[in-house]
Amino acid sequence: MKKRFHLLRPMVALLLALSAGVASAQITNWQSPEPFRGEEKDPSKVKEDDYAIPPMPSRPDWREYYLNAQTRNRYYIAREHLNVGTDGAVRFISRVVSPSGTENISVEGIRCGTGERRLYATLQRNGEWSETRGSRWLPIGGGNRLNSYVFMLYSDYLCSAGVAMEPRRILEVLADSFNARTGTPITGYR
Repeated sequence: MKKRFHLLRPMVALLLALSAGVASAQITNWQSPEPFRGEEKDPSKVKEDDYAIPPMPSRPDWREYYLNAQTRNRYYIAREHLNVGTDGAVRFISRVVSPSGTENISVEGIRCGTGERRLYATLQRNGEWSETRGSRWLPIGGGNRLNSYVFMLYSDYLCSAGVAMEPRRILEVLADSFNARTGTPITGYR
């Protein structure tokens, strides 16, 4: 019986040593970039385009898009100011209209490769842009993603596999956003 345990101990020790070696060989750097999603090695070193806030057009061509059935707000992007920069960021003028008619109009940007957003300016009552103090790229997410128009723009309308779509394609996707919608006769269809 002693001989049996005598052979078992070295085998258990060898098995533990091998399993520890395999566990230490795993990739543990969860913050490393994922090149297949278009992420840069260091997003802080992405050369950003020089971007000037565009003048508010006198008659913007607003393109409405569908967010979800949980919101009664209406969401728009100004067609003439939708562009993709050489840095890969999609920049646009956004308009959110509440059921009471209150409007929020802003100049925003989304980086598809890093999943970040930036608020450049908001429109004041006098028709002038008010630049956002400390404007910088921030991660998209957190909060209620179901009602986050920025998250929906990023995930469904502006980006595909971490890369910005062409403006023409974005407008097609926005226009198509109303085709397959849910609702009930009581709540209505959008």
